[in-house]
Amino acid sequence: MDKLYYYMFFAVVTLNIYTGPFSEIGNENEITPNQKAGPSEMRKRRDLSLKETWLKKRAVYKKKELSTFDGIYVREAYRVSDDEIRFVYLENQDNNMNLRAEVPSLGWQPVEWFCFNSTCFDYLFCSMATRFGRVRLPKATPHQPYLHITTETNEEFAKVRINDVRLHPTKHHYQHTLGVCLQPIFFFTDWTLHLANKKVLDFYKYSLGDDLELLDWSDLPVHSRDRGSYEKDPNSRVFRHGATAFMHDCMMRARSVVKFVANTDLDDLAVSSNLNISDSLEMISKRHPNAAQFKIDWILSHQPQHWDSIQNAKNLNFDLQSVRVLKVENIRWDYRVSKKMFHRPERVIHFDMHTVYRNELGNDEENQHTTIEMFDNPDLYFLHLRRFERHLLHPLPVEYNNNFNHSLLMRMNTKMLDQFTKRIEGTEFAEYSFNPWAMEARQTMRDLEQCRREAFGTILDDQNQICQQSSAGCEGMLTAGVNFIKTTQTWTNVAHKALFNSYVEKAKSFSLF
Repeated sequence: MDKLYYYMFFAVVTLNIYTGPFSEIGNENEITPNQKAGPSEMRKRRDLSLKETWLKKRAVYKKKELSTFDGIYVREAYRVSDDEIRFVYLENQDNNMNLRAEVPSLGWQPVEWFCFNSTCFDYLFCSMATRFGRVRLPKATPHQPYLHITTETNEEFAKVRINDVRLHPTKHHYQHTLGVCLQPIFFFTDWTLHLANKKVLDFYKYSLGDDLELLDWSDLPVHSRDRGSYEKDPNSRVFRHGATAFMHDCMMRARSVVKFVANTDLDDLAVSSNLNISDSLEMISKRHPNAAQFKIDWILSHQPQHWDSIQNAKNLNFDLQSVRVLKVENIRWDYRVSKKMFHRPERVIHFDMHTVYRNELGNDEENQHTTIEMFDNPDLYFLHLRRFERHLLHPLPVEYNNNFNHSLLMRMNTKMLDQFTKRIEGTEFAEYSFNPWAMEARQTMRDLEQCRREAFGTILDDQNQICQQSSAGCEGMLTAGVNFIKTTQTWTNVAHKALFNSYVEKAKSFSLF
């Protein structure tokens, strides 16, 4: 297993929740975030953060059992407007330390901040929580490359890079129409290309150029003696390598660069009936010029794997002909109601994979940009292709949707395969042998799936409410003996304090009088 990467891939989505369906096929419903749903819409909403359940259980926790981490971790900041800088940071959920930032002409000012949700901590008992910070600037402030930031008790400050993502006020031009932010992942390269570390990523970076941006997304800094300890390693309490922080970091990074951005996983596949997602979004955007995002169906599907037949890249086939869409009655309820979204990055402020909490204000400076709900729409949707296979003796009976339009997937498979064939033609990558890799990959995927419920040697249940799906404790569970190769450090602990030698002193003055 190789590095943990955070992608922004300018080619091709984020999640929202709803139950339906609407009575009219392809219905487009325009709403404002936090707008109360009318009874005629017959919608049921669910907060996937499970905040009410957590709050009840948290009330019975003993305070002494909660681990406390003192670090406050910042990655990069973004100049989103003439008068505002924003950034995301991670800190312990119970931390009450405030941040300060140096503002030109004003000096050190308190950083405004708000929580990810009403519980002020992230998913599934992960106590390292995502915070959103903002620094107000005088409008005439020239852009500076770094933000000086510190805590209210620290005698040192840290320098954090500022990315200027402001739109041109009158004639802005996007470099890309459509982009996707791929969540932080462990990328399987050592068995995909045996002993050819990072060759897959290198090939695509070379062939796609500026259309692909690979950003290292590291663990939080931790002393080697504490690494892997559930009580001392802050990474053990971070949900999916800071997935919430990543979503917002990537979306802010895409401002002014990409017109439409999706926040998605490796197993999601966007499908458009015209085989051109950009054109589809442009047409919808013209109908709804005030929209900040477009919510579409996210359809759970099964796709059998045929890894053993792959000898090299030329053997790859996207195998969309094998995709089977499940009937809605056979889909777990929370997956059944979840949707995905395409965002306009400069119009959204606060969201997660399933919900929009707040958008930017529209041109009237009074109302937020809107959300367009597009459910039961056969022209634009996402397939959720679950590829983790278990060979059960008595599997649950599953029915598939035989009315699903598979002909569109066949056309899409042909187009994707043609483009892939042209991309690899005549390259060393096309001829490179993949074997042996399939058995080791399957076992490692199985170990990682198990780790989502059994990290740090403790099974996640009502009594052992550990941070689920944190990969920091998974390395020891990899039975194939694959080691994690860590990426370079990308986080700064602005709360770090230590004792250091000083080789200077204040000059002494003497007087005889």
